[in-house]
Amino acid sequence: MIDEGQITIRNAGFLLTQRGLHILFSLLFAVLVPRLMGPHGYGRYALITSLSFWFMMLSDLAFSQIMGRYVPLFRLQGEKEKLQKFFNNLLTVSLISGVLSGCLFLSLTAFWLSDFDLFLLMTMTATIIVRSATHPFFTLFLGLNQAARWGMGDIFRHGFIIVLVFIGFYMGGLQGACLGFLLTEFVVLSIGIGWGKSYFSWTEFRLDIRYLFPYLRFGFIFFIFNLLLSAFHHSGEILVRFFYPDYVQVAYFGLAYHVFYTVSAVIPQLTLAFAPLMVTLPAQGETKVLKQWIEQLINWLTVGGVFVFFGVLLLGNNLVPLVLGALYQPVATNLLPLFMTLWIQALSSVAVLLIIVHNHPKIAVLAAGIQLVAMWTFGSFLIPRWGSLGGCFAVLAASTIYSGYLTWRMQGIITYSLEKWVLSIALGLLFLPLVWLQSSWMVNCVLYGIFVVGYVTLLLLLRIITLEELKTVWQAIDPRRRI
Repeated sequence: MIDEGQITIRNAGFLLTQRGLHILFSLLFAVLVPRLMGPHGYGRYALITSLSFWFMMLSDLAFSQIMGRYVPLFRLQGEKEKLQKFFNNLLTVSLISGVLSGCLFLSLTAFWLSDFDLFLLMTMTATIIVRSATHPFFTLFLGLNQAARWGMGDIFRHGFIIVLVFIGFYMGGLQGACLGFLLTEFVVLSIGIGWGKSYFSWTEFRLDIRYLFPYLRFGFIFFIFNLLLSAFHHSGEILVRFFYPDYVQVAYFGLAYHVFYTVSAVIPQLTLAFAPLMVTLPAQGETKVLKQWIEQLINWLTVGGVFVFFGVLLLGNNLVPLVLGALYQPVATNLLPLFMTLWIQALSSVAVLLIIVHNHPKIAVLAAGIQLVAMWTFGSFLIPRWGSLGGCFAVLAASTIYSGYLTWRMQGIITYSLEKWVLSIALGLLFLPLVWLQSSWMVNCVLYGIFVVGYVTLLLLLRIITLEELKTVWQAIDPRRRI
């Protein structure tokens, strides 16, 4: 048997693998589905599915944060009956919010999208409701320190969507594609029920508002936090178009941010995977161990961000025209300030994790509001000067303020060192002169190899990363070892 820390590391390793599969499935979808549907059909499909995602978000009352905060404590105390009551009450709330969101979706789309078939709109309404039943089952696994199963929900969803939407459109047009979308949710729900059936109880499947109120209050504050973050992530294209009258610049920013977000989304997902471990450590009086885990997590996330940034710096000018086409060469430059954001995102994601652990959600909401205001403030004078690149620097500036505020507030609750975080970035910056040697594909790949070898050597020599840590990570993710 391996301990909780090794289980958490192993699950985090699986999440990284899943992120790779997520990118692969997204690429396959982009290659297959738009070509099959054609511009007109895909435009209608993209509109109706994107609208449904917003209403799915309305039905999600921050269940990931609720489960990550409270399920580990039930599990630590061995109170499965109380955990069943907790889970089934939340499942009831999720279904009610899903039905309400679905009805609101149907009402608005039936009025606004009069050219859409009512059957199609009802299909997407049913998808929202089924998704509201699916989500609690998979977020439960997060709280049970089974983050790999939590992440598999999205992997199953993306995989089955490619197959079922493709087949559905081929057999029944847009209606068939939406039926495939609904069937995908039913498949993922059946998997979630199969994995979590031991926690489901018909006797506890009811709504007890008085019992749930403290948990829902915690979740509602994080719900506001999630909405503010979503507004931040979707502000860039709007700002570029508002302050810079060029749709080409909108495209440059949009593509760069999509690439960045696809990669960066793994950081908050990975840190949230550590929630069960981090929540139980203070409950066991292990504050010193908690501090060590915080510092190690920040360190590893930052080192990973440095590797990714130098990959973009040294190989981006070759990869961007190869993948997106020569017309989108400016996207390579836009990616640089965005991927610098990974370094500070390590701080903000860990700070949000500590907010969950120490139950201070209002700090997160205030920080997200500050970040959104900062984005619009910096964007209003950077974008008119530099277009899409100015928008990318606005993201970097707003994210820096956001991370700085969160870290400052959490340092007042639990003190942890940022020395290795600074050193990890500084050691990477020593290799910036390699940019002057850039040339052909082969030369740039060799330069990146030189960076990797040199950077890892410095990390080991200065004990920013130790061989013992590498050994521990390998033992945790070794597929021959059983949890």
